[in-house]
Amino acid sequence: MDKVGEIIENKKKIMVKLKDKKPLNEIKKEAEDFVSTRDKKFRFQEKFNNIKGTKLIAEFKPASPSKGDISSVKVEDIIKIYNESPVDMISCLTEELYFKSNLNNLKKAVKITNKPILRKDFFIDEYMIYEAALNGASCILLISNLDIDIEEYKNIASNLGLDYIIECHNKEEIEFANDIKAPIIGINNRNLADFTIDFNTTKNLGKLVDGYLISESGVETTNDAKILKSYGADALLIGTSLLKNKNDIETKNFIKDLNKVLKN
Repeated sequence: MDKVGEIIENKKKIMVKLKDKKPLNEIKKEAEDFVSTRDKKFRFQEKFNNIKGTKLIAEFKPASPSKGDISSVKVEDIIKIYNESPVDMISCLTEELYFKSNLNNLKKAVKITNKPILRKDFFIDEYMIYEAALNGASCILLISNLDIDIEEYKNIASNLGLDYIIECHNKEEIEFANDIKAPIIGINNRNLADFTIDFNTTKNLGKLVDGYLISESGVETTNDAKILKSYGADALLIGTSLLKNKNDIETKNFIKDLNKVLKN
C-alpha cells in the first residue's frame, strides 16, 4: 500500500472512533448552529475577487510523506508570523499520520488570526466538513482522485458558508470541476505517486481551468514563484520553504520577497 493509501486507511479508523464519541447528526447540528451565528462566509473567494495580483497562501505543515519532518515550530508561532506578514490566506494541515498535525492546530490558528484559513486534509467523510466549519475554517480541500462524492461534499461546504478547492491532477478531473462550476481549482505540482515536482503540471493543466487557479507545492525560491505566476496562477500555496527557515526574520523576509514578486 502506498503512503496515500495508508493515510486513507488511517483516516477511516479515526472516523469510526470520532463517530462513536459524537454521531454525524450531532456534529452536523452543532456546525449548522455555529455557522448560522457568524458572518465569515466564503472568505477565500472574497480574497480572490478583491485582491490584485497573485495571492500567497502560507501553510502550516510540520511534516510530509515526501520530506519527513519539516519543522518543529509551534503552530502558534508560525501563524503569528503569517498574521503579521503580507500573507493573503493560510493553510493548516490537520492530517495525523504523515503530516503530524491535527484539528487542534486548526483551532489554535483560528484564534490567532482573522485571515481566511483552509483546512487541508484528506476529506473522505462529510463528518470532516462539519468539523472544519465548527472549528472556524474558511475553506476545505477536496482531492479529485479520492473515492468521494465531490458534488455532495461541495454542496455541504457551500451550505455551511465554506469555500472549497478541488485539487485536480489531469485533464478529465479539471473538466469535471469546470462542469460543476468549481470557483477555485488547485493543481498540485507534486506527483502523489512518487512525490516528484514538475511545474509543467501547472503550465499545461492551468490553461484548462475556468475558475481561479491555485498552484500547489514546490516553491523554493522567488524565481519559482515568478515562473508559476507567469503560468497564470491566481494563488500559490507554499509551506515547506517557509517553515524550514532558520529564524523568524528569515521567514518574514522571504514572505516579503515573495509578495513583491506576486503582486507586481
